[in-house]
Amino acid sequence: MIIIGGGWAPLIYYHYLIKDKSKEPIRTRDIDLFVNINLPVLGNRTVDQLLVEAGLQSKFSSDDNLPVIHYEGDIEGDNVEIEFLTDKRGAKEDNVIEVQKGLHATALRFVRIILDNFIEVDIDDLLINGELQPLKIRVPSPEAYIFHKGLIFNRRKGKAKEAKDLYYIFDILVNCNEIEERIIDGLKRYEKNYSPWFSKFLHNMENSFSDLNAEGIMLVSSQRPINALPYLNDGQFKQYVLETFQEMLEKLKKN
Repeated sequence: MIIIGGGWAPLIYYHYLIKDKSKEPIRTRDIDLFVNINLPVLGNRTVDQLLVEAGLQSKFSSDDNLPVIHYEGDIEGDNVEIEFLTDKRGAKEDNVIEVQKGLHATALRFVRIILDNFIEVDIDDLLINGELQPLKIRVPSPEAYIFHKGLIFNRRKGKAKEAKDLYYIFDILVNCNEIEERIIDGLKRYEKNYSPWFSKFLHNMENSFSDLNAEGIMLVSSQRPINALPYLNDGQFKQYVLETFQEMLEKLKKN
């Protein structure tokens, strides 16, 4: 099982879940793929072999005994970088695990949320040799994606990554009105399913969006694309960010 996450998940929500292909979220060339600690081999080739055969290069990005491996290359004109992530068990520091022969995944806290809460989405515009080909992919459920980002953003290395995580949350809350009720109901279920983590999520959100001077407002604003809500000036945009997160918190605390 492979789940597509990172900045590509919002694109999939917009284009294939709520079916609005006019929406284009911010994203990077990085593609995060979430896998279980033991990933079975399907067929006669490993994932590592399939990626290399597709033209991607595997590159070591650490000097550890079991190094982090990124797969880099060109996919239909887009320069991409793929990294595999899995769930960290126990109290050890983040480490790298061979989840399949030749395939290394970085083990991180909170990945269990993604592995436990995913949805299948139909891709309806994939062309192969000029013909539409049906394809199903797995992505985190929107509520799991928001929950996970709200837990990890302040553990990230560098303010730019922290800011992107928060902007993804904001972007989904603003642009996915069709599934807003589903998102709130799903997040509320996590109060029972992931009780300590839910408390941490609320704490992180409350600290980052307490008022207009809170750091979260600045971080989200720093990622604002030039065409995002163009009718709002900078001050109005910051107020809108604050109201968006505080409204989410109010709904989560409401019985």
